[in-house]
Amino acid sequence: MDFINLNTAISLTGLSKRTLWRRIADGVLRTEVNSVIPPPANPQTRVCLDDALKLSPLDLAADDRALVLAADGGDAEAQCDLGLLLLGQGRAEDALGWFEASVRQDYPEGMHWLGRCLIAGQGVMADEKRGIDFIARAANRGHATARHMVQFLYDPARRALSSAELEAALDGIERKVVLAALEETAG
Repeated sequence: MDFINLNTAISLTGLSKRTLWRRIADGVLRTEVNSVIPPPANPQTRVCLDDALKLSPLDLAADDRALVLAADGGDAEAQCDLGLLLLGQGRAEDALGWFEASVRQDYPEGMHWLGRCLIAGQGVMADEKRGIDFIARAANRGHATARHMVQFLYDPARRALSSAELEAALDGIERKVVLAALEETAG
């Protein structure tokens, strides 16, 4: 049986810590032996992954189980990927936490996506300056798409854009970079 941190269960289920503690008390959500300390909750409490997944509204594939375990275990790439999965399923606020976790480990892809969320106002108030800063950090660490985005973002001739327009422009840059990479590998 696999166990995950209570905070990971919160992000998977969308339920509050208090609600999960009620599920634990009701026996619906099993905990790892010796991990339960009565509320206020022990942040180290680990709950059964299968039980948490039953409470989750997310559409998860079979291989996403390994992704959740790796993210919960601190793997920066998995944390970013779990953030992308959550973002893709309309859970931007929960995605941000995973991007931030990967950024704390200097993971460029996490920096790139945290920056994109900040610029677009996904899960947080739009903050173009902070978003650009994270994309620049990703570019400085070798993130190819972020490097192209930084050229656009720091262009002094660039006109002011709304968050939605800026996000659309960044999507266009990303498409171009991905298509160029595909053409390069195919040719």
